[in-house]
This record gives sequence, C-alpha cells and structure tokens, in this order.
Amino acid sequence: MSIKTFVKEHCPEALLPLIRMPYRAVTWPVRKIKTYTVCRKALRYLPYYQDELSRKILHDRIRFLKGDYEAFISRAEKEGWTFLGLYRVDGSLDYAYGADSRSEYSDVVVLYDKEGRSLEYTKRLMALMYGADGFRCVKMDDFFSFSRIVKSSLIVPVIEGKYVPFSVREDVQYFDVFSPVDDEIVVDAGAYDGGTAIQFLEWGKGKVRHIYSFEFDPENAGRCEEKLRAHTDKVTLIKKGTWNRDETMHVNTSGNAGSTVRNAGSTEVHLTTIDSVVKDDAVTFIKMDVEGAELKSLMGARNTITKNHPRLAICVYHKPEDLYGIPGYILSLVPEYKFLLRHYGSNGCETILYAYCE
Repeated sequence: MSIKTFVKEHCPEALLPLIRMPYRAVTWPVRKIKTYTVCRKALRYLPYYQDELSRKILHDRIRFLKGDYEAFISRAEKEGWTFLGLYRVDGSLDYAYGADSRSEYSDVVVLYDKEGRSLEYTKRLMALMYGADGFRCVKMDDFFSFSRIVKSSLIVPVIEGKYVPFSVREDVQYFDVFSPVDDEIVVDAGAYDGGTAIQFLEWGKGKVRHIYSFEFDPENAGRCEEKLRAHTDKVTLIKKGTWNRDETMHVNTSGNAGSTVRNAGSTEVHLTTIDSVVKDDAVTFIKMDVEGAELKSLMGARNTITKNHPRLAICVYHKPEDLYGIPGYILSLVPEYKFLLRHYGSNGCETILYAYCE
C-alpha cells in the first residue's frame, strides 16, 4: 500500500486538507518532471494517428496534463460550484484556462440543469472570457435535441451539487469509428452492468457471433447477469477481471463503473487473461475500460492480438503514462497497427484509443 493510499484510508477527513497542501508543494517538482516526460513520450506516436482530429485530441490531452486540473476543481468545490470543463461537439477537448479566443468557435453554449449559484458563477467567468454577448445559456433538456448546436460549438456544462462526468456522446462511444464485419467476436473488458454488450449486439445488426464480457466487481457482475439473461446464446459473462496472469486479489469494490484493480481491500476478486478465455477464437474487436488496468490486460491478450489483429478500442485516460505505454505496447506486438483518438467526456475522462490494421 502506498503512503498516499494509507493516509487516505486512515487519516481523519478533517485533517486531509492540512496534509494535502504541504504534500502537493513538496512533490510538485517531481510531478512536473513526470508530466513533461509523459507528454514528450506521447508525442513520439503522433505519426501513427491517422487524422487531424486525433492529433488535435492528443495535443489537447497533453495540454490537459500540463494544466493543474486538480487545483482547478478544488477551487470550484470551495466556491460551491461545479465547472465540468469545456466540450466540443466534434469530440476534441478544450478547457477554460486554455480557451482564450471567442473567434475559435462559431458558438459558445453554457449548458445547465437548473438556476443557481454554479450557473451565476459560470456566467461571470464566461463574461470575462468571451464578453457579455459572447455566449448563450441553454437548458439541458433543450440541449439534448441539439437545437441550434453545430459541430464547432463549444459546450460548457454546469451541473449543480456534485462533480460528475457528463457527455452527450456516450451513446456512440466505441461505436462511431468501426463498422461491424461478418462473424464479429467481441471482447468486452470492463462490462460494468452489461449495457455495452447489448450495444455491441445492436451495433452489429446480426453480424456479432459472440461476446466475451468480463466484470470482476461482484455487484456489477450481478447486474450484468440480470441484464444479459436474454442474451446468453450470444454473450458469455466471465465474473473475473482482465489481467496479465491468473491472480486473486483483495480490492475495494464500488458497485459502479469506477471499481479498480488494486490489491488493498476486503473483497476477494479473481483476475485472468483474455488469451486463456477466448483460446483459439478469432477475436475481431477488443473494447477495454478497466480503470487503469488496460496495459496489463493487453499483455494478457498478447496471443489474441498477435494472431488475429483485432480492432481495438482502449481507454487511455486513467493513467497519464497510458498515452505512450499503450500505443507503444500495441506496436511492439503488431507494428502495422494504426491509431485514431476520440474523446467523449466533458472533462478529462473518456478518451479512447482506436487501433486497426488495414
């Protein structure tokens, strides 16, 4: 267990701010060096990205890492409001401290769910950035109809009360880059509640032959079992997490989409490799959202990737080093892979690396 984890678990909550401030001050130089190392290594893979949007998103992620986003959110919480970041409909990233020119966008929209202090604070912030007439406010219900929203719009979501990821593109995540092929065999690593497996069946339009869904959190696995009950002919639920070897760990499960593989907790879970489960099946698509265990899970799919060259949709936002570690590992297995990058969240979450061989 790391010192940081130990302090979080055992220190009284009231004392955490007093500890966090000197800790951040002392470790700031080391964190800054690490950040710039990550950014430099990530840029090595820029030539492998196949379109301008992917390259734009990579640069945006680098800018995101270089900015002190944690301090930005901390300030927001102290002020009693939530600012979720800026989101462009075309899937690229932007943030308040980086968007300094109104002329970049054809439209700037403040999206809100109800009137309140958060909205008023954000209005003042936007007025400073873009001028009193440089943006407009839209009720969230109206936004879902995409009325008067164009691809070059800049969206500023404001939700009262709590800090949550928000995306109007979550329904197309994993499904807006690749088209289904005949006899799709899909690995759904990080099944959560089984919803993505059902989306894969709908996306395939009859072309999906089988789905292997992995979920190690017992509560989530129970939800999967219930939701996928009518699809057992097409979906195999594996109540284990994906890893680079067979292993048993004790973890703290959350019963939501954020359960992580970390050997510190009270719930016993089992991990396995994708290779050992799919064996000789000709896997065509691997989707992976496993809360920071992506690289280890890819190592456990080494034979499957090397043999079948499946299309990949891998989350690369959980750990900064995944921006270079994951593409680097994929290319070490199959140098012919090419990459696309897309972003689906309104904050720093939900950046997906797509990989394919022509």
